[in-house]
Amino acid sequence: MDQSTRKQLDIASRASMFTYANTAVIIPVSLVAITSEMGFSLTQAGSLSLAGSIIQFAILLGSIPLSAAFGKIRPLRWGIWVLGIGMLLFTRITGYISALLIITVIASGQAVIEALQTPLVEDIHPDDDGSKQVFLHAFWPMGIILGTLIMGEALSRGVDWRTLFLILSIISIIVGATYPRKSRAKLPGSRAEFSHAGEILSQPLFWVFGIALFFAGGAEGGFTFWTASYIQIEYGALPRAGGLGIASFALGMASGRLLASRLASKFGLRKILVFSILMALIGAVSLYFVSNLITLYFLMIFMGLFIAPTWPLIQTYTVRRLGADPTMVMVFLSCLGILGFSTVSFIMGFIGDLSNLRMSFLMAPATLFILLILLSLEIKVKPVVTQI
Repeated sequence: MDQSTRKQLDIASRASMFTYANTAVIIPVSLVAITSEMGFSLTQAGSLSLAGSIIQFAILLGSIPLSAAFGKIRPLRWGIWVLGIGMLLFTRITGYISALLIITVIASGQAVIEALQTPLVEDIHPDDDGSKQVFLHAFWPMGIILGTLIMGEALSRGVDWRTLFLILSIISIIVGATYPRKSRAKLPGSRAEFSHAGEILSQPLFWVFGIALFFAGGAEGGFTFWTASYIQIEYGALPRAGGLGIASFALGMASGRLLASRLASKFGLRKILVFSILMALIGAVSLYFVSNLITLYFLMIFMGLFIAPTWPLIQTYTVRRLGADPTMVMVFLSCLGILGFSTVSFIMGFIGDLSNLRMSFLMAPATLFILLILLSLEIKVKPVVTQI
């Protein structure tokens, strides 16, 4: 592969991650406006995320044979176009059922990006020490920062939430067109044999990492999905204040991932992971006692800074430890991470209906504590060497 094609793939990958982040956060930022118009409960709102994760789980698994048959570039282009179509269709929802159905379209496109974007970068940079992956994943919080600030301000000024979905639909179509033709990019093939999947899934070490990513995704998902609603409901604030809350969290995430990409080669992936989780746990416990909005914004930056490295570093570290096909390992991990992201979001909505959203955020220290325990166990489990 020539250098210009590699650069184009890097740009397309980062643009996709940036756009994916915007499509993931538009519902949380618009949630109060959507629920007010449609009459959703907090549990129903959380169930939209859970329903999407079930579809994503299936698509993630299907992406393994899909990438083996068609490569990664073509499905990624299709995936972001499907995502754009889903954004367009969501502007036509009339109630909970129609929203639930169209979420499946949006989730399908998101799942392809989630499944293949990280392995694509692994293929482009096979000797990466983890810095390229973390840098790619920094575009997730960057997208959230810009998206939430613009969306929150637009909603506060009276812009209809449907207009925001329409704009993101157009952006998604444009980004899909930035990928080079498959013939220009010679990438290694992916294994799709059931036997190799069995080799990976039979390893206890994989399940330690998989469950760890479930809880890492849960911690990230809880803050991403519910922060804007928490600020608007608990503090009686405008959408711009809720958007600023998510943007603060995302600012911390962007800083954390960029910093981790610089430190990965110096300190190693595991040390960064354990330190990040420990600091995030301390911050999550503090959240329950915060009652001042400005203090909350600073705490959100702190939380984002230390939650940020967990998802990409767990994926990269697992590949290094298992020695198995990177695409298959990362897809299986993403399945569990997506389920954690949405399951915790759903549980938090349920707790919010029973009590309040302040109580629901106690899920954060619980997930991080379990994650810390799993990382302490990981070092004691030896991998079974597989042949890629």
